Amino acid sequence: MTEVIKALKREKTGKSAVRQYRRQGYVPGVYYSHGEEAIPLLFEEKMLRHFVGGSHALLDLQIEGTKKPLKCILKEIQQDPVSGKVLHVDFQGVKMGEKIVVTVPVVLTGTPAGVKEGGILEHMIRELEIECFPRDLPETLEIDVSNLKIGEAIHVKDLQFENIRILDEPDETILVIEAPRVAEEVVAEEEEVSEFAEPQEPEVIREKKETESSEE
Repeated sequence: MTEVIKALKREKTGKSAVRQYRRQGYVPGVYYSHGEEAIPLLFEEKMLRHFVGGSHALLDLQIEGTKKPLKCILKEIQQDPVSGKVLHVDFQGVKMGEKIVVTVPVVLTGTPAGVKEGGILEHMIRELEIECFPRDLPETLEIDVSNLKIGEAIHVKDLQFENIRILDEPDETILVIEAPRVAEEVVAEEEEVSEFAEPQEPEVIREKKETESSEE
């Protein structure tokens, strides 16, 4: 089911107006679509909180005073780097018969067999750029990693999703199961200590000589 997000038309623009809106609990935003004039909007701040971190589903934008909702996706969300509050949002209109290009998060499912054996999961790519029709737009791209063993990896070219084309380079590595490092680090540490440690035998010899001289 398509999620509905409600908005008010924004009458005023400019920095002072934006500050005033934010004090009233609203977040300024804009809706834009190819060949159409952008619409300045206002959203309730609390309604936008669940979009933090990215929402990639198809949305119905219902603007107060209009009858028909606008099909769109959340294109960009800006946050305050300190407080984390949402400062601005952009919604892009879509046409159901035209493909769109969006970035979708990668979600791993299952525990790799290699990790159970002591391996380490290195997850390098956490988002992928895809092209698809709006009706086929997923919120996430799920990858089952349960069967991965130590030394095995998943690349972009290994992925296949119905009605979706991935635009990232095919040879890019998404994740790899690396061999455990603990044993290697311990061995290296021991070798380093033995290399720089002072020999203990001369200390014992000196002590013996000192004892002999004291007895004389």
